Amino acid sequence: MRGMLWIIVSFLPWIFYWSLTPSLGLTGVIVGLIAASIIFLVGFLGGSVSFMDSFTLAYMALALMVTVSTGVRVFVEQCGFLGYAALSLMAIMSLVLGNPFTYQVSKRDYPETYWRDPLFIKVNVLITGVWALIYGVNAFLSLSSNMLIGVVTPLVLIGVGIALSMAFPSYYPLRKLRESLPGYGDWRVSVGRGRPRGEGEYDVIIVGSGIGGLTAGSLLAREGFKVLVLERHYVLGGYCQSFRRGGFVFDAGVESISGFGPRGPVRNLFERLGVDWRNLFVKTCEEYIVGGRRISIEGFEEFKQKLLEICPGEASGIEEFFEKVRRVYLEIYDVAKYYGTPLHPKLIYEVLGPRKLLEYPREYPDAYEWMNKSFGKVLDEYFEEESLKKTLSALTGYIGVPPEKASAASMAIMFGYYIDGGYYPKGGSQTLANLLGDVIRGSGGDMLTMHQATRILVEKGCVRGVEARRVVFERGEFAGLESEARVFEAPIVVYNGNVKRLFNLVEGKFFTEEFVRQVEELKPSVTAFTLYLGVDADLSMYKPLIKDLDQGIGIVINSNLDRELAPRGMSSLSIITLLPPEAYNWFGERGTEEYRRRKKEFAERLVEKACRILPEIRGHVVLMDAATPKTFERYTLNHMGAIYAFDQSIDSPPRPYFKTPVKGLYLAGASTFPGAGIEAVVISGTICANDIIGWENIQQR
Repeated sequence: MRGMLWIIVSFLPWIFYWSLTPSLGLTGVIVGLIAASIIFLVGFLGGSVSFMDSFTLAYMALALMVTVSTGVRVFVEQCGFLGYAALSLMAIMSLVLGNPFTYQVSKRDYPETYWRDPLFIKVNVLITGVWALIYGVNAFLSLSSNMLIGVVTPLVLIGVGIALSMAFPSYYPLRKLRESLPGYGDWRVSVGRGRPRGEGEYDVIIVGSGIGGLTAGSLLAREGFKVLVLERHYVLGGYCQSFRRGGFVFDAGVESISGFGPRGPVRNLFERLGVDWRNLFVKTCEEYIVGGRRISIEGFEEFKQKLLEICPGEASGIEEFFEKVRRVYLEIYDVAKYYGTPLHPKLIYEVLGPRKLLEYPREYPDAYEWMNKSFGKVLDEYFEEESLKKTLSALTGYIGVPPEKASAASMAIMFGYYIDGGYYPKGGSQTLANLLGDVIRGSGGDMLTMHQATRILVEKGCVRGVEARRVVFERGEFAGLESEARVFEAPIVVYNGNVKRLFNLVEGKFFTEEFVRQVEELKPSVTAFTLYLGVDADLSMYKPLIKDLDQGIGIVINSNLDRELAPRGMSSLSIITLLPPEAYNWFGERGTEEYRRRKKEFAERLVEKACRILPEIRGHVVLMDAATPKTFERYTLNHMGAIYAFDQSIDSPPRPYFKTPVKGLYLAGASTFPGAGIEAVVISGTICANDIIGWENIQQR
């Protein structure tokens, strides 16, 4: 409104000019010039002179000069026509110069975060265009001697312009925001929880026991929903599982879990389940190796102080960067105060209201600024030292893309590992999956491992249930499916698998073109090669998490987080290196001699790299196992062994919405918002559960 008031103030010279000149002649021009000069001076002293104010001053000065020096009274006798024509020209000129005059005024009302937003600029282009038209029409109307046409109608049009200028900046962005949101998933399913169910009948069926699905299932089971979880493997967890080899325990993929801060989604999950997580997790700490230098990381402030010691010449940038990261992080998680988790933009629109989404940049300016910036660009803004940038980029491995392709906002979330800490489940990551599974069982739900969903049943666009077959294992290997299928009925199905495989379970005709296109555009994320070592050496003097940025490997010494994960005096550790999607074909076909040879060669190279960091392991490896991209695909059904499901670059296609076009069919896990990682999939599962329970019911708690 300050901007609108300023526009009205900017009109005062013209009001004086139009109202006084017909009766007072040159006096009207002089009064208009005086008013224009005062307004220009106020703007100049305030550091904000608008194009309209400058143009008004120039016009009034020209009108006075021409009238006095030549005696020509055209500026007096045709004040209406010339004034409106000049304002129309002013508006058109501002558009041609790429700086709409209303844009300059609107900046008084909105924080700087909005100024570069394309939608903000477009709104002002449209409003300025409308004013150019109004002024142009009024110029010709003012030539009429008819009071209604020449005076009243122009005033009415000015009023219309003012009303439009006040309403349009809210209406148009809201309409465009709504159009930009997914056009499917506008349904709700009401489930009569607690009512008697027959054999094979459930309220909710979870397909896949990844943490996203288990999160949804555990929350729903606690709320009284009858839940069934179908899992293809003989253990729960997806990537969040552990396995034992000769007395050593290893993790399939999890090394540290975020989301335990005051508004952390993982912490919120345990609080809702009534579980005291503090006794179940141990806090992790890390060490980075950059340029041969080893940097120990204990926490956010400690990390900052360490960098200040190493790079004193970058002190101001380090201070500003860390403060900015903290603000962005806190702003992103502020939305979690409503429902215990960050929300998809469409959910903000629908659950918190359109105005909340429109006001997001004003309420969270730092987070909004970083949403459309790459982390690499942010680092360039703050620092010159390349080794410093590399150190601060260590956590991009948790996103799977380099700094120049990583969203700065996503990386601010990753810095939560420093701000609120990363945690590891005692007993290995399998503990987390088993805990959530136990909640489901303890609340009356069923868990069927070794059961693969072969079809999601849909009738008239609505979910009816799931067809599943028992999986046959031979010596721990998937050997096939039994021929007999079982049908489980439920009005809601939460699909917790790779969304590209969903089309194998549901006919494509039930999905909209928008949904199908979104899924088809998704590209696989990076994959990995992980080496699992059991060594008869004590490695307790090292940090449990080591990231060697020079060699491109990460080491997790599991037994330094929980001594029970290795025999006494020995250590269990994993060595991981990220690989591009095409690495899926590097090792040949599983089971062949070529595959075994290449796998062994790659493993030996990783051992050699690890020995440079942990010399104590040389000659002390007593157990070795490894996972290639094809191993990850075999156990998780993620296409090409992608460890984050899909590419998480800042310019990658968005993941599909958590509610599909099929009524009752939800998505949870890394295939949907907000992406991959334990905290992220907990968010996805929580969102599913909240929607099924009813957002209005969650809000009342």
